[in-house]
Amino acid sequence: MSTNGNNPTADTAAIITLLNRFGRMADEGTLADIGELCTDDVEWWMPEATWRCRDEVLKGLGSMRELGYAGPESRNRHVITNHEVHVDGDRAAAHAYFQLVSGDLPASILAVGSYTDELRRSTDGRWLFARRQIST
Repeated sequence: MSTNGNNPTADTAAIITLLNRFGRMADEGTLADIGELCTDDVEWWMPEATWRCRDEVLKGLGSMRELGYAGPESRNRHVITNHEVHVDGDRAAAHAYFQLVSGDLPASILAVGSYTDELRRSTDGRWLFARRQIST
């Protein structure tokens, strides 16, 4: 429950929107669009890489695009489900499952896994990724 007078239901909805927006930006947006979703000091863990700070995360995600896993040219889609959100003031924890679905026909599932996120509310009130751990 939020301890700073904010609406926990609205916070939860905003965080679920953030999680889903990441998936859409990974598929259709620019790296700058993704950068707007992260704190400056964001930490990002995946089985094969760890990145610290927004610039390093965007460079790493750019390399994933170059490999064809994400981005508009890949035509792949992130499907994010089973959202769990726990808000505590200006910090929150979230967990969700994902599937990466190919843009080829017939479509196939390329990867499945989970996101475990720590989020912080920015000074302008937006929720941002402060830490993301991806498990596959």
